[in-house]
Amino acid sequence: MNVLRAILKRIDFISEGSGKLVSWLLLALIFALTYDVMMRYLFRAPTVWSFDVSYMLGGTIMLMGMAYVTLHRAHVRVDIIYTRLSKKAKTIIDLFFTGGVYLPLMCMLLERSFSRACWSFRAGEWSEIGFWRPIMWPFRWMIPVALSLFILAGVAWFIRDLVSLIKGKEL
Repeated sequence: MNVLRAILKRIDFISEGSGKLVSWLLLALIFALTYDVMMRYLFRAPTVWSFDVSYMLGGTIMLMGMAYVTLHRAHVRVDIIYTRLSKKAKTIIDLFFTGGVYLPLMCMLLERSFSRACWSFRAGEWSEIGFWRPIMWPFRWMIPVALSLFILAGVAWFIRDLVSLIKGKEL
């Protein structure tokens, strides 16, 4: 049980750290958008890179923040019925959806995103959206990295819920 606690503690540390680390990218996103708005409306000289940087940073912040949000169980829920249930019923529902829906779906997305990231790197993929046309593989690789962290955080909660259901106490 102590080994399991140590593993869960390490997963929590990774989830917490990745969320806090990536939150600093918000400053870069705010700077890029503010700079572009100032250049566009004050000097009539819009940037060619701001759009690409903003969707890449915004996507990275959202994706890398998923593990942090999962750690703190802060995802949006429809709590109309769930809040009225007993602790044991909530745990059973969480186990069912984590093991039956969340983990299989995230593993499928991980496999597909990994394949796409490998292809992007090998093909030297460039952005087709903006004028700047940056390389895409660093952004594409962020997706499987973020999904891996997200899956780890989900596995940690699945284990906690399973132990809670079996032993009747929180881990």
